[in-house]
Amino acid sequence: MTHNTRTKTEPPRVERFSFWARFAHWGHTISFVILLITGLMLFSNTIFGWIGPAFLGANNAGTVHRIFAVVFALVPLIALIKNPKGFIGWWKDVFSFGINDIKFLMVFPLEFFGFPVKIPPQTQFNGGEKMNSVVTTGSCVLLGITGVIMWIPEYFPVGLVQWMPMLHDVGMILATTMVCMHSYLGSFHPGSGESFWGMWKGTVRKDWAAHHHAKWLEKITGEENSH
Repeated sequence: MTHNTRTKTEPPRVERFSFWARFAHWGHTISFVILLITGLMLFSNTIFGWIGPAFLGANNAGTVHRIFAVVFALVPLIALIKNPKGFIGWWKDVFSFGINDIKFLMVFPLEFFGFPVKIPPQTQFNGGEKMNSVVTTGSCVLLGITGVIMWIPEYFPVGLVQWMPMLHDVGMILATTMVCMHSYLGSFHPGSGESFWGMWKGTVRKDWAAHHHAKWLEKITGEENSH
């Protein structure tokens, strides 16, 4: 008896993110979500008090918030120590903002709403991702500094401490806005499938990379891109 088998040829893939890059991304994502949930209750127990039972009360929520604040700070430090080349490469790319990044931002609104567009050749991170990196990192640094001062206010001038809750809230709003946009574009946008897999298992389809990150693909493969 013969069996008809259909061979599915997988398209070639290229590595986009290392293990430590993914460790930093998901470690920060998980800790940020927990910080946001517990922080909302600490921000307004009247509005978000319904969260309390999940943490056995406001006091426990505050303890969890502080524990994950430490985790939130340690994750990028661990990634930096374990993969300094990748960490430095990320920021070198972020600050190599050029004309193609500006062109990307001009066509990005159309791509955001699902229209097919020809993307200008991008490096490992496109113009939008570069801006996201700067704003998200800046807001996280703001959250960290203000959080430490609020945690141990006795070591800082009273005039400085009184501004910290407001600045902490600003950092939270900025970071949450960027995380929501990033989550949509990286997970739920019609064209985001490969972007998600790149951060989940580290690789993306080569043809996707050719369309979305042509300059980066040429750099890592040494092949000229016809897309």
